[in-house]
Parts: sequence; structure tokens; C-alpha cells
Amino acid sequence: MAAQLRVYRQKIKSAQTTKKITRAMELISASRIQKAQARVAASGPYSRAVTRAVSAVATYSNVDHILTTEPETITRAAVVLFTPIAGSLVRSAPTSSASPAS
Repeated sequence: MAAQLRVYRQKIKSAQTTKKITRAMELISASRIQKAQARVAASGPYSRAVTRAVSAVATYSNVDHILTTEPETITRAAVVLFTPIAGSLVRSAPTSSASPAS
């Protein structure tokens, strides 16, 4: 009977320890999410400035360059990421056979 009681106490203690660890992990995750949201909010002005600059170059440029003119048929699409993360990968992938939006 005493051995069985010890086993139950050990299982209860183990469950409580797991609960504490899980709670600590949840708190850490919540903190990381808040920091990430703050960084996203802080990047708003930078994002708007980059968008305005790129739009101004594309709109008011008199240069007939491939990057500032719209091609007749779009065969590839690219996404450019401005990020502080080292090693971010940007890929250029063929688009589907859908025609460009007009």
C-alpha cells in the first residue's frame, strides 16, 4: 500500500512539474509574440517610405528600363524582402498561365 502511495505521489509531482514547465513556455512565447508585434508596428514608417520611394522612381522616371516598365506578358514574378534576417532567401518563380491583371 505504501509503495502504491509513493507511485501516486510521484506521478502527481511529475504532472505538477510538467504543468509549471508548460506555463513557463507559454509566458516565453507570449513575450516573443509581443516583441514581434512591436517590431512589425515599428517597421510601418520604414515600409511606407520604401514604398513611396520605389513608386516615385517607377512613376516619374523617364528612363525606359526593364524594372520601371510593365512588360506585355508576365512570365516570372519575384518578391523582394527588406529584412534584417541574415540568410533570407528570395526566389523568382515562374507564374501560372494566368494573364496579368489589367
